[in-house]
Amino acid sequence: MKYPVLFLAGVAVLLTSYTCMAQRRFMRATPVEAPAKVQKVVENAVQNAVPTDVKADVEKVSTEVEAQVKKMKDAEGAVAQAKANEVVADAAAVKPFPGTDDQWKDSLDVKWIEKEATSHKVPAHFNNKFVLRGDQRDGHAYGRYTEADVRLWESETMRLVMEGSRIFHDADLLGSTNGTSCDMCHPDGMGTHPETYPKYQVQLGRAALLRDMMNWCLQNPCRAEPMSGDDPRMRAMEAYLNATSSGKPMKYGKH
Repeated sequence: MKYPVLFLAGVAVLLTSYTCMAQRRFMRATPVEAPAKVQKVVENAVQNAVPTDVKADVEKVSTEVEAQVKKMKDAEGAVAQAKANEVVADAAAVKPFPGTDDQWKDSLDVKWIEKEATSHKVPAHFNNKFVLRGDQRDGHAYGRYTEADVRLWESETMRLVMEGSRIFHDADLLGSTNGTSCDMCHPDGMGTHPETYPKYQVQLGRAALLRDMMNWCLQNPCRAEPMSGDDPRMRAMEAYLNATSSGKPMKYGKH
């Protein structure tokens, strides 16, 4: 029994050896054809793996995604433009602060200065008529003055001071959020002592100017935003408070 088995095993080995030799001979004989066949097989596999309808779906989805992205970009652009338009509209809607930016050419009653002076105490303007002396010369630092010059100085200065009085007594003009105005603590500017500045302020923990203390009051009792030194309201109120201390000797640093 064992001899036939051995015989069959030998035949199998011979057939295997012959097959391998034939394959080697084929590979050596067709070095270009083999890679080409492999590539074709791969392409066929890819074609079979991705059906045509799937490709169409992928292209459709890609197109839809691109369309959505474009819509989002357009929407973002529209929102940005709308915001820009709002900013422009807000800027156009902001009117100059009445009585300051446009040299008091506002819609107020023409007699508003007279009414303000009647409502609140403001010291009289200094009389500058002494400059209308007959000894003025062309070489004088300010040249020759006239009665009209003196009247202009007084009217413009009083307008600034009265504007400060109007703001000082008006919570809305101060930007107060709790209805508090400066005159509630300082009627007619009393107790502000502008003639004592600069001086050390305990509330601020440093030496301060009058406007520094005014801003402290705006932020605390009035719950309003502070004003910059160039704010027309700050300039007007500072002028008003300085006017209220007219005639008092300057004693900076005094508590």
